[in-house]
Amino acid sequence: MNFLIILIALLIAFAVLIMTYKIGKYAGSSEKQEYKNTEHKEYLKELVFRDRQIQELQSKIETLNNLNSRYLSFTLKIPLVVQRLNATLDMQEIIASVKQLIKDVIQTDKVEIFMHDASDNMLKRFLLKGEEGEIASYAIGKGLIGIAGKDKMIRLKSQFRKNEVSNGASELDEFFSMAVPIEFKGKLLGVIGIGNIEQPTGNESNLMRMIADIAGVALINRELIGEAKQKADTDPLTGISNRNYFFQMAQNHVEKALRDRTPISIFLFDIDNFKHYNDTNGHDAGDRLLKELCELVSGITRKNSVFARYGGEEFIVLLPGISKEDAYIYAERVRNKISKHPFKHGEKQPSGHISISGGISTFPDDSDNIYKVIKLADSLLYKAKSGGRDLVLSYKPYIFSEQTENDNFYRVYKN
Repeated sequence: MNFLIILIALLIAFAVLIMTYKIGKYAGSSEKQEYKNTEHKEYLKELVFRDRQIQELQSKIETLNNLNSRYLSFTLKIPLVVQRLNATLDMQEIIASVKQLIKDVIQTDKVEIFMHDASDNMLKRFLLKGEEGEIASYAIGKGLIGIAGKDKMIRLKSQFRKNEVSNGASELDEFFSMAVPIEFKGKLLGVIGIGNIEQPTGNESNLMRMIADIAGVALINRELIGEAKQKADTDPLTGISNRNYFFQMAQNHVEKALRDRTPISIFLFDIDNFKHYNDTNGHDAGDRLLKELCELVSGITRKNSVFARYGGEEFIVLLPGISKEDAYIYAERVRNKISKHPFKHGEKQPSGHISISGGISTFPDDSDNIYKVIKLADSLLYKAKSGGRDLVLSYKPYIFSEQTENDNFYRVYKN
C-alpha cells in the first residue's frame, strides 16, 4: 500500500516536472521571439534613419553641385563680362550685363540698380528697355538702398528693425534683402538692390562685393571716356559740336538717308561784320557774342540736328530728314531770331544790329556727295554776303533755260 502511494507520488512529480519543463521551454521560446521582434524593429528603424541620412546627403551633394556649377559659370563668365563692359559706353548694355551676372551666381527673385544722381543727391532706379514699373528713388540715408549709399557698405535688411529700413523709403524697399553700393575711389556711383535670396550660402556678400567692383570700374570708365569724348567733340568756347564731330555725324546720317531714302539739308552761316564787332568792342566781347548766339540757335534747333562751329564765326547745321523748303523756313527763323535779339553792342554794327548770312543745299537733290553739298552751301553763303548780308539763299540746280550771264552754274533766290 505504501509502495503504491509512493509510486503514485513519483508519477505525479514526474508529470509536474514534464509540464514545468514544457512551460519553461515555451516561455523561453516566447521571450526569444519577442527579443527577435524587438531587434527587427530596431533594425528597420536604423534602416529608415540611414535612408533619410542618405537622402539628405544626396540633397546636399546636389545643392553643392548646383552651387559649384554656378560658381564655375561665374568664374568663366567674368572675363567675358569684363571684356564686354570695357568695350561699350552704352549704359543699357552695362546695366544689363551686371544684372545678368548677379542672377547667374545668386538665386534671387529681384535685382535692381539705382544710379546716383549728383544733381539732387538721389539714388534713382535704372530701367532697362522693355522693363516696366515706377522709377523709384531714394534719398541718401533713407531706406535700405539709401543707407547702403550713405555708408558705402553692404547692408542687409536683417541688420535693421522694420521701421529703421522703411522710414522715408519707397514701396520697393520691402522687396530687398541686401543693398550693395557701387563706388570707385570713394565716389558713390549707385546701389544694387537684391531681393529674397533662395538657398543662401553665406558667400553672397563677398560675391556681390566683387560684382560691385566690376560694375564700378565699368561705370567710371564710361564716365571718363564719355567726358574725354565730349571734350574731343565739343568746341571749348561755345559748348556746341566742333567741325570734326560734325563730319562724323554727317557720314552717319548720309548712310541712314541712303537706306531710308530721306533728304539731308545743310545750313551754313556766319556772323556779318564780325571783325568789325571784335575791333570795336574787343575780343572778349566777341567771345561772349559767339556764346550767346549759339545758345539762341540751340534753343530753336531740333535735338536730332547737328549744330556745330565750322570755324571762327562760321557755323553749320545738319538737318536730317528735312527738305530744302523746310530747311529754308528753319534758316529764316534763325536769321530773324538773331537780327531781333538785343545782343550787347549790336547797335554799333554797320546794319545797326547783329545779323547773319547763309546758304542752304540738300543731299542728295543737289549732289550725292555730302562734301559737295556743303561746298554748295558755302558758295551760297558768300553769294549772300555779296548780295547785301542779313540774307539766306537756297541752291537750285542749273537749268539751261534759266542760265543768265551772272549765274553760270546755279541760280539763287531769296524766298
